[in-house]
Amino acid sequence: MPASQNAILLAAFGSRLPAAEASLVAIRDRACALYPDWRVETALTSGTVRRHKGAHTRQGQSPEDILKGLLRDGVKRLAVQSLHVIPGDEYKGLERLVAVLSKASASPSPGPDGFERIALGRPLMGNADDVRQVARTLLTVLPPGRKPGEAVLLMGHGTRGRANGIYQDLADELRTLDPLVLIGALEAEPGLAAKVDELRALGASTVHLMPLLFARGVHATRDMAGEGKNSWRAGLANAGFACQTHLTGAGEQPALADIWLDHLREAVERVSA
Repeated sequence: MPASQNAILLAAFGSRLPAAEASLVAIRDRACALYPDWRVETALTSGTVRRHKGAHTRQGQSPEDILKGLLRDGVKRLAVQSLHVIPGDEYKGLERLVAVLSKASASPSPGPDGFERIALGRPLMGNADDVRQVARTLLTVLPPGRKPGEAVLLMGHGTRGRANGIYQDLADELRTLDPLVLIGALEAEPGLAAKVDELRALGASTVHLMPLLFARGVHATRDMAGEGKNSWRAGLANAGFACQTHLTGAGEQPALADIWLDHLREAVERVSA
């Protein structure tokens, strides 16, 4: 099959901040190197971010619009890789889109509405094995200057429904590996208040803040590490902790990016079988 008929779509939430593009660029470049005969495209799943980018721009196009463009270009096999952390609302939207295209592809003679083969790669933590792997991997990317007795608090985004429980699953795994490494959620429970209580119970006085977010976007720079009174950094300082912030997005961490790329490999294998 000609190379132009095989494509990969990397789908991330997106961010309004230029610095956040580093994560997506890093994984895109690695995907291009791993699959030199495949066309590699990117898409942003957040409607808010796309509107900020502008409908006239490439980044302002929806995943659906980009997929339709790939169909028009003659792509037959497509691997869609989620660059989300958990299977929350944004991932579910991708899942629904791929399901529609999969049904169209299942017809005896797929028409312009479907690919011959399409597969969706899991987010960073798509199942229990992923959670265990992420927990082990996180211990390898903790701040190198961390001293004994200092805690690490990871900030996840949080979501509605059952998918939010994945953060608790990760917390349980981390507790067995290093009790001083915690995770909380920005827009769900357990939030910062619960983590402050936990940090006090652990006797920690210094806390390293890290984002468990794909990119160093607004949540990492403002809500986690910002100067505003409602940031997690300010909340920890007001609670009496010495706080150090680290802004590197998960997608910029090669060891964590490896997990997303492994899920992409599985998706590529499914459409290539």
